[in-house]
Amino acid sequence: MKNKTAFLLLFIIIVLVIGLVWIYNKKPKKKETTLKEKVPFEFFEDKPRFLTPEQIEQILNEYGFTDEVLKEIYKDYSKYPPDSRPLDKNMIDLIEPWKISYVPLPVILNPNLKTENSLKEFVKKLQDEGKTEEQIKAIIEKEFKEYPSFVFQTNKHTLTLGDTLIATLKISDSKGNFLNYDVLDAGIYSDRVFGEQRVATPELNDAGIEPDEKKDGIYTFSWKIPSSDNKYWGNLSLKVRVRIEKLSKEVELEQGFYSSPFLIAEFLDQFEEEFKDGHLYISTFLDVKKECEYHLQANLYSEEFDEPTHWVYHKSILRPGIQKVTFRFWGKIFKEKGVEGTFRLKDLRGFCENLPFPPSWIGDPTKIDAVVNAKPKEEPLYYYLPYTDLSYKTKRYYKLSEFSEKEWNQE
Repeated sequence: MKNKTAFLLLFIIIVLVIGLVWIYNKKPKKKETTLKEKVPFEFFEDKPRFLTPEQIEQILNEYGFTDEVLKEIYKDYSKYPPDSRPLDKNMIDLIEPWKISYVPLPVILNPNLKTENSLKEFVKKLQDEGKTEEQIKAIIEKEFKEYPSFVFQTNKHTLTLGDTLIATLKISDSKGNFLNYDVLDAGIYSDRVFGEQRVATPELNDAGIEPDEKKDGIYTFSWKIPSSDNKYWGNLSLKVRVRIEKLSKEVELEQGFYSSPFLIAEFLDQFEEEFKDGHLYISTFLDVKKECEYHLQANLYSEEFDEPTHWVYHKSILRPGIQKVTFRFWGKIFKEKGVEGTFRLKDLRGFCENLPFPPSWIGDPTKIDAVVNAKPKEEPLYYYLPYTDLSYKTKRYYKLSEFSEKEWNQE
């Protein structure tokens, strides 16, 4: 019975509370065609294509982890190095790394459904009354369909020192009609490792005072990281207690975000460009404040077509001072996309891991035991580099014939 209850709770929480519904396609009959002919591509239609992570996942779901499928996927993947990958305009998480997806969530009015423990007790009560799993699911689903929904829209999902969080709150009824509400209280709360304590009170208004746009029944909340105090670090949350006028109900609504209030390093407006062995190399410089294992990323675009070509990745330990990091843009990717011209490096971003041991221990064979046995810190896991809109346009025009056709696994 415990297993059945746990399964039911998991189903309810995932399907009803979060509202995510996965739809699986029926497994198609196997065809004597290549994988690339089984998936859609939308770049230059007359050129060879590559598999995106989403397409690889789709193929594995449809065809399973067979030797044939894994071999084809590896063959496609290994054409390019892990740190220089093809970038497609549909790969939104890379194309728009700071993009925020807004997901309306239910305003839970029944106290029996507000917490995991109360939900367990409610399900147990229905089971004791003789209700089947299907009946319990229908009861809860019916109630959730009648609930109003709320959605926070924020300007950023990750803040760094000096940044300001701007969030708006909209509440709608079950039919999508706007609901007026009054804000009774609002607060910024710290990360769980720091006790989830209230650390600040955001500015708020619906009077059209900046950053609020107009008096429309939608409140705007704003909060600027005031210092590098640890209490502003990690997974913070904006909690707002409101009274919904039409329902005469008071509820607390919450929106999470990540805050990294330390300046550990920043990108400089300094770049170098090199073309070697049919591949393009662009170096960027950073002013590093904290020694750390840095994970840095960037995108490359065709300047003429404003189309993405490459996503690049660099991981290394950087010490304090001005440091040079070089990104490699693989030649075959230009070839397969059929793109020549000038190119722009953009969307520079990165983070640093908060390791429980000195970064210099990484890769040191004499420190293996110390690394394995290091006690995790009771702190958030990451520091983020501040957002930058710096970009770099290549100094010359690159012809398609200049790029190498070699695959990475042939190097």
